[in-house]
Amino acid sequence: MTSVEQFAYGWITPTLALAMSILGCLLGTFLTSRSRSSNGGSRARWLTLSALSIGGTGTWVPHFMAMLGVDVPGTDVRYDIPITALGLGIAVVVYCLGLYIVGWGRPSVWKILPAGLFTGIGLTAVYATGPLSMRVAATIAYDAHTLLVAAGAAIVGAIMTLWCACVVRGTAAMLCASVIMALAVCGTHYLVMAALRVQLAPSGAGVEGVTLFTMLAPVCVAACLVLAGLAYSTVGFTVRQDTAGEEALLRRARDMYPIATLSRAAAHRRRQREGDRGQTAVP
Repeated sequence: MTSVEQFAYGWITPTLALAMSILGCLLGTFLTSRSRSSNGGSRARWLTLSALSIGGTGTWVPHFMAMLGVDVPGTDVRYDIPITALGLGIAVVVYCLGLYIVGWGRPSVWKILPAGLFTGIGLTAVYATGPLSMRVAATIAYDAHTLLVAAGAAIVGAIMTLWCACVVRGTAAMLCASVIMALAVCGTHYLVMAALRVQLAPSGAGVEGVTLFTMLAPVCVAACLVLAGLAYSTVGFTVRQDTAGEEALLRRARDMYPIATLSRAAAHRRRQREGDRGQTAVP
């Protein structure tokens, strides 16, 4: 067996992965908080955007960043693009379903636990797509016991993530929750990678595929665009909500103005009549 190097570039890749995960999870938590004041299709839209943020930029992009530090001594490492992209699709779908289960109605333990179990199993598949997409002159396998531990960690992390996203309130609490969610995401990734076992092939055959650095620029650009779009959605919704509230107050004031004018006129006439009666009563 050949050891798999997880930190070929030192602590740069895990630091980038953690930072991206915190940003994605924080934005997803804010988007989920917006869904609490919505109903019907509007709530579904906010939960879907939250799943895109947490599953895409909060889970898959950090997984991609962490894979940049993977190296297998003795062979070139290349990647299959469709399988790499498959992980993104699975991450968004499982978080979308998990948030739909928890986000509709009042969050409860009986909804968070099964949703976390389903999401955690899906996340294990997401983290497994990284090694499965690797193209090396070797045979890749997993250690069953380590993989089971990683799956358990993924389930626990998914339960924590769904609870934080749907229950936590307040900016400071959301920030702390995002850090916890990001640590769970990155920890589960490295647990899955620790289960990886590589046996080099005897012949030095060529390896097909592309390097992760080839996909780095498109992934980073796409992640930035997604983060900017989701952030704009959050800010735009807040501005529209404030504007709608101000317009409602103005409409209410306009509706009350004629009533207030009539009341003032009636009070003025009443005071005049009382004054006239008082003057008449004086001899």
